[in-house]
Amino acid sequence: MSMVTEHTQMAHPQPQHGHPQAAPAEATQCARRPQGRQRVLTHPQDVMALVLRQVDAVNANKDELTIALKGLMDLTKQLAQAYAAQVQAIQGLQGRVKALEEKVE
Repeated sequence: MSMVTEHTQMAHPQPQHGHPQAAPAEATQCARRPQGRQRVLTHPQDVMALVLRQVDAVNANKDELTIALKGLMDLTKQLAQAYAAQVQAIQGLQGRVKALEEKVE
C-alpha cells in the first residue's frame, strides 16, 4: 500500500479539464487542520484526486506564464517598432541638418 502526504497549505482546488473536485467532507477536514500539518493519503482515489489537483495547479501556472510571456513579446515588438521609427526620424533630421549646413557654406 503506498502512502502520499498532502500539505494543507495548497490552494483550494478548482475543477478543470473534467477532473473531480475534492469532496466537501475532505474540504472541511482540510479547513480544520492547522496550517503546515500533513495528512497521509492511503486510498487510491484520494491519491489520484491530489495528483490531478496538482497537475491542474501546474497547468494553471503554465497558462499564466504563457499569457505573461505573450504580453512581454507583444510589448517588445512594440518597443522595437518605436525604436525603428525613432531611428528613421533621427536619420531624417540628420539629413536635413546636413543639407542646411551645405546651404550655409
